[in-house]
Amino acid sequence: MGDADGDETGAGAEPAATGAAVPEGGEPVCWLERVCPECGRLADTAPPVRCARCGTPLTG
Repeated sequence: MGDADGDETGAGAEPAATGAAVPEGGEPVCWLERVCPECGRLADTAPPVRCARCGTPLTG
């Protein structure tokens, strides 16, 4: 019946845009800047830091 009387709210209809921003979140795309080139440990914080395992400077 919905198609016969012009009702566009049935299956296949797209929801109306609310204009609300979609929150960003999740993990970064690449953790490579945090990987120690000497021992491979992943740093807990973004560079510049020193590797907690071997002391190698991570510059990012």
